[in-house]
Amino acid sequence: MRHFLTIIMLAVLAVGNFSTSAYGKTTSSNRSTTPATNKYGFYNVLNCPTSSSSIKATTEEKDDEGYNVNIYRGQTLAQTILCEDVTSGDVHYFDANFDGNLDIIVGPAASRNCSIILLWNEKDGKFEKMSETEGLNGNLLVNPKKKIIVSQASGSYCSEYYTKYIWQGNRLIPTETLIEILDPKAYSEYGVKHRYTIIVGADEDNISSSKTLETDKKAKLPLEWRQIINSYDF
Repeated sequence: MRHFLTIIMLAVLAVGNFSTSAYGKTTSSNRSTTPATNKYGFYNVLNCPTSSSSIKATTEEKDDEGYNVNIYRGQTLAQTILCEDVTSGDVHYFDANFDGNLDIIVGPAASRNCSIILLWNEKDGKFEKMSETEGLNGNLLVNPKKKIIVSQASGSYCSEYYTKYIWQGNRLIPTETLIEILDPKAYSEYGVKHRYTIIVGADEDNISSSKTLETDKKAKLPLEWRQIINSYDF
């Protein structure tokens, strides 16, 4: 009888541990496969897993409102989040804010498209949208060692915008933007005179007052920016 009760107690503890870890810090039983980084330390979010052994997120389009994201633990619906401003219901799983927890990105994470990241809030035991008024625009690179995210978005047929972000709480803060213009003369009214311009933050309306570097040669860019451009070229 005592042996039987011991088995029951161990089973209960196992279920309890699964419940607390299913959304929490990744363990050997629920760790997602993170893509290997390239030689510069980056991986592309598009290469992140689209399924996970610990959580399951499905999406359904809500007319013009965006997508409802249904998050399941096992067969149980644990949470539903409406994600506006995303242009696709694609889902990828990765540790977005480098805290050891599995997060979700909804959207294609591709140039000229918007995505939004759902971060796991360990304190409240649920997912929450990153603090952004709009979706995150562009194809995303992640550098786990430097703890930065980079987006690449097309402004037009001849312009690319690369923006570096860091996390402050559940908000992504842009630190620098590299603007690449194939025809600078077409953008002279914005203060662009060279192929490459680096500005503070992401205020593209005030390029003239916030630029820190201008050059026509990629080789003269800071090393990290050259590595970022090369990572997108793969």
